[in-house]
Amino acid sequence: MKTVTATLVPFLLASAFSATVAAEWPMHIIDGGSGISHLSGADGIRPGDINGDGLTDFVTGWEEGKSIRVCLNPGPEKVKGPWEATTVARVNSAEDAVFADLDGDGFLDVVSATEGKERTVFVSWAPSDPENLTNEAAWETAAFPTTKSAAWWMYTLPLDVDLDGDLDLLIGSKNGGASLTWLANPGQEEARNLTAWKSTRLFDVGWIMSLRLLKENDTRYVVFSDRKGLHAGVYFLPLLKEAPWFGKPVCIGAPNEEVMFLDLAYLDDDKKLDVVAAIRPDRVRVFYQPENPLTLWEDIADLDSLPADKFGGAKAVRVGDLDGDKIPDFAITCEQADGEKRGVLWSNVFSEFSPISDSTGVKYDRIELIDLDGDGDLDLVTCEEKRNLGVVWFENPLN
Repeated sequence: MKTVTATLVPFLLASAFSATVAAEWPMHIIDGGSGISHLSGADGIRPGDINGDGLTDFVTGWEEGKSIRVCLNPGPEKVKGPWEATTVARVNSAEDAVFADLDGDGFLDVVSATEGKERTVFVSWAPSDPENLTNEAAWETAAFPTTKSAAWWMYTLPLDVDLDGDLDLLIGSKNGGASLTWLANPGQEEARNLTAWKSTRLFDVGWIMSLRLLKENDTRYVVFSDRKGLHAGVYFLPLLKEAPWFGKPVCIGAPNEEVMFLDLAYLDDDKKLDVVAAIRPDRVRVFYQPENPLTLWEDIADLDSLPADKFGGAKAVRVGDLDGDKIPDFAITCEQADGEKRGVLWSNVFSEFSPISDSTGVKYDRIELIDLDGDGDLDLVTCEEKRNLGVVWFENPLN
């Protein structure tokens, strides 16, 4: 049974229902694995505007395809066809790839984290001439020495930890000896000298799934999900304004549960960001922020469990107004969506689960909600790994 919390009621009563979003949104392939012989296993998407045209581009690691690829947004008129995509690095077992201007030259580089036998974090330096962005030979890829064969690296968050104006990297790993680690940028003049990057192991983890930066007034936190082991749960990590720069991580919810990807969103009227998390095998849970964020948060299951006969297991969740009624909706992706099960769906506290995808895909990943076709509603971008659909987006049929 869906629940509506007391804090959420005033927010919802102030909203009005509008048009209903139809089931099974049209799917468009941005970068499909089936058309290129060596591509397989698209594993995660991260957004950024790499060519400065004001449009959102995406970078993806192809885990089995040994490739990191950047997809350039062609604009609303051409967005439904395949996008121009370029391989910017060839690395094994890529689990994550993200845009970040590490050397401060104004051009977005690409950082990739790998697992398996590779177990290294790489940077692919972007060419200084934007005309060469689609030229694979113009990209230069190198490994951070302190990460070589050091861990099964899973997720990367670029941010300026020590407030010196340069982007550092927080990197999370999994399996034995896993950690959350800080790679400190030595500054713009030395950024390309990867031996100058200082590595600091912050604390032990089991399996990092998400790393998100949350800013509240003048305070910064890293919100992260740890999927496995003794430290499984949703955590708040305070960022300090002076050395040692990190406070102590605090579990704010779902202790000892298998937490997957999470999102941050305003879900009530207190003007504080709340946390929404996909939790295996079948839940989407909301954690409402209390007065003191470094305590256990109010834990509310706003949605029923995913029906096991209709959908796969919960993998990722993203919050946005999908149907134009000003009520927060939950976009959800699944893995293990075998047979006739669906792997992409949406719901809110007033509606049943509605499928977005058909039954073609099996293992979907993290989500971005963005109006790709310029029609005023939020579309859904994700990737699919098992059936090799690749990087795809689902067109919201509202408008």
